[in-house]
Amino acid sequence: MRKIKRFRPRALPFRSLLILAGALLLLAAFAPRANATLIRYYNFEGTPTAPYPVNLDSKLPAAEVGATFRMFLNTGTNPTLAATGAYPSGNTSAEAGLPANVAPGDPAPNLTSLGIHRSGQNQLYMDIPMFSAVGIYNVTSVSFAVSGNGNGYGFAALLFSTNGGTTFTQIGATQAVTGTTLTFAVPAGTTLNKPTLIMRIAFTGGFSNGNDLQNQIDNVQINGTIVPEPATVAGGLLGVLALCWFQRRRLKLLLPRLRRSSP
Repeated sequence: MRKIKRFRPRALPFRSLLILAGALLLLAAFAPRANATLIRYYNFEGTPTAPYPVNLDSKLPAAEVGATFRMFLNTGTNPTLAATGAYPSGNTSAEAGLPANVAPGDPAPNLTSLGIHRSGQNQLYMDIPMFSAVGIYNVTSVSFAVSGNGNGYGFAALLFSTNGGTTFTQIGATQAVTGTTLTFAVPAGTTLNKPTLIMRIAFTGGFSNGNDLQNQIDNVQINGTIVPEPATVAGGLLGVLALCWFQRRRLKLLLPRLRRSSP
């Protein structure tokens, strides 16, 4: 008598578990990140960005690094309005690095900070474009190391623009430039869905026209989350649906075999 090879039912649940696990992993990969991450990091190390004596690119260990994510030094008469021009490079210098607010895992030696002279001549705006097609940046805090000699910038404020830099809105209170680190908290969701987002750190209250070193700024961190764009999420979900549909078809094909193989 020919021996009938029977289907083993126990193999099916295990295979289903594998497919389910794969689907869950795929969903997790495309889900918004729950934990805060270092989005941008400006430590001013490396080859100077002309015409300034320090490097203005975002650096490791940030999620976004390189010249594509560069900071711009601007000036103006009102931090809530558009910049009137570039900050004078002649009023800047490369100074020794400040030991505060260094990002954990920073691979570069902490050798360089941005020095400021003649602060009474111009306000300083550190403008950081964070453009995306749909506004994926959920910034939760901005911080930096700072040092002052008493006659430089006396105040710093955090602002953001949603129209590409035409106007800015201040976040929280203006802080006095004292101590070693300043941190600005950003309410969750403030910067989400803003395709033409620009973050601005505005330094004001300078009154000295002297050539002495008046301020040092270093290790600027922008923390928060980068939310996947809808197209990416949709692609992930379609992949999960495809897996589920494939498994459904397999079950339809296997059920008749199970019935024929049963005693």
